[in-house]
Amino acid sequence: MTPEDIHGDAVAARAKLTQVLADTGDLTDPAWRVAFETVPRHVFVPFFYDHAGNRISSDDPDTRAQWFTAVHEDRSLVTHRTNGAATSSSSQPSLMAGMLQALEVTDGMRVLEIGAGTGYNAALLAHRLGDDQVVTIDISHDITAPARDRLAVAGHGPLVVTGDGSFGWPDRAPYDRIMVTCRLDSIPPALVAQLAEGGFILAPLGNALARIHRTGRRSAAGRFLPSGAFFMRLRRGAGDGVPSRRPELPTGEGRASALPAAAIGDNAFRFLVSIVEPGLTWQYDVDDDRRITGARVWAEDGSLAELRPDGTVTEIGPRPVWGNLEAAHRIYRDADQPGPDRYGVTVDERGQRVWLDSPDGPSWALTT
Repeated sequence: MTPEDIHGDAVAARAKLTQVLADTGDLTDPAWRVAFETVPRHVFVPFFYDHAGNRISSDDPDTRAQWFTAVHEDRSLVTHRTNGAATSSSSQPSLMAGMLQALEVTDGMRVLEIGAGTGYNAALLAHRLGDDQVVTIDISHDITAPARDRLAVAGHGPLVVTGDGSFGWPDRAPYDRIMVTCRLDSIPPALVAQLAEGGFILAPLGNALARIHRTGRRSAAGRFLPSGAFFMRLRRGAGDGVPSRRPELPTGEGRASALPAAAIGDNAFRFLVSIVEPGLTWQYDVDDDRRITGARVWAEDGSLAELRPDGTVTEIGPRPVWGNLEAAHRIYRDADQPGPDRYGVTVDERGQRVWLDSPDGPSWALTT
């Protein structure tokens, strides 16, 4: 494949990917289907990094064919690294399609996107709603400048802002929809304040998407959608993106764990984990059948737990991380292993809470 072949071949490759998304049921809205068929993902992802950190690029003859295939597959691609850690990506197209359809936009709506990334999602929004209706923001000029350039190449000019997404962009408020494409541990109050009457925020809160409607000047409430959603965490400063170093392992005799190793791989439970103990880093031990037999987990404050293959656990640090997970698992087990759509979230002047089944049910405070 030569550089001259790329744009022509991409038309057919986009059509094929769009059909895959339609066949799997991930893309059902005709307007969004046209957007996916029209907006060139390859323009927004001229290179990415593979799992080994190698740069796979359109301008490298040795990796060009691999790059072209990857950008037209239903897969996420790491596009930016900071201090060796992945800090920005082009999300999996099926997940993007699901989120865009969950926005439930109509003509004339104004949308704020938190997490510009490559600019591809902003281009899809601009194709659907028009450039003047879309604002997209990201923390680093190293991300926003290329996104702005690629949007121009693709024929779009939404407002691209460099800044802290947790503060939104009040200059263009109010917004009918706010779409967050990075993981949140809580809902930034500024985003609630910038919603129009009847508007909502669509955001990955923990490991699932929440649709959160404004209910007052400083209050909001909503429910989670059924499927999990795994995004990179919202970056708020230049220090983000530093790889996490595991603290020293605890020594000595452990106690029997009330949380079995098998539960660690349960995605429905892991959603609750992402709410109860956000920001954990995990290492796993697995057997020949890829079943988890042990693990180490630690938090940013240095709290650490080790689950050993014999079913015992040891903990060190300022907080009982494993004990918190055990308590959450008891509630999860007694509630018949609920999926994300049985949870909701409430935001008001007293704080933010995620609850199970109803605001009066079991609940967990979010750290704001």
